[in-house]
Amino acid sequence: MKIESVAIEITANAFLPEAYAYRNFFVKNGYRCELVRKGSPDVLSYDAVLLFHGFHPFWRKYPKFVIGEYHSLSVGRFSRLKDFLKRIVNVRADFYIFLNDSVRKALYFSNRVPFALRGMGFDKEKLGPRNDSSLEFDVVYCGSFREGVECCIDRLASLGFKVAVVGFDSSSVDENVSSFGRVSPSEAMEIIHRSRWGLNYTPDVHPLNIQDSTKVIEYSGAGLGVITNRYAWLDQFERSRGGRFLDITTVKDKRDVTNFEFVIPNVDDLEWSVVMSQSLGDLLDRMAASDPMSDE
Repeated sequence: MKIESVAIEITANAFLPEAYAYRNFFVKNGYRCELVRKGSPDVLSYDAVLLFHGFHPFWRKYPKFVIGEYHSLSVGRFSRLKDFLKRIVNVRADFYIFLNDSVRKALYFSNRVPFALRGMGFDKEKLGPRNDSSLEFDVVYCGSFREGVECCIDRLASLGFKVAVVGFDSSSVDENVSSFGRVSPSEAMEIIHRSRWGLNYTPDVHPLNIQDSTKVIEYSGAGLGVITNRYAWLDQFERSRGGRFLDITTVKDKRDVTNFEFVIPNVDDLEWSVVMSQSLGDLLDRMAASDPMSDE
């Protein structure tokens, strides 16, 4: 089977900038590639499909070549059981992509399966010239709702900062808070680029505290100082890249932010085209071989 086309399955609710990065990557490498809504029968008209697991039971029909991505682990009660059930029930893939090796091992995959590790990145092409006169917001939060994040948003707004919230509908009634809800990745990057600082809030619980923060990477790529809570991945990222981020728990006064000496780390190596090309060479080789085979 010669693979010429790839479907990337997405859901209406998922905020996945990596889906667009994958599409660009496959098109750049000569494949016809489009985003297809989950459950659409159109997916069967493609030679291959990339699935963001999720729940994709093996008894459904899929294209001949399946790429299965696990970019996170389950959270909450019975998380280990949920991960185990995903592993058993999800369709067997011809190639796997994991966020990191901790995710692979937690999902009970051996190193004998064909796989790649692919961390998060940012879209440098969406960033135009940046200057103080183009800044509309003081702080932006871009991402999913997390328990505790609205307290951080309200705290900053109460100090007089104009805060943009992207990714969910904020319940804040503070006039300094502008809520945009879910927008496209390109619109999200535009709002980030119109902000001075970026707010990151990730609960310090496993597995969230060991997973890449797309927000921190995007803020850094856009040249924003990062205001954040503290947890394992964040501390390692800041230390290894020579950044300096502001701990949100230390912010009591507006001057705690305005006088803080932020250091924005260089993340050029995390631009999506670089991340994809460095991570997925083995996938391209397997697709070019046109011999789907998974050895678990």
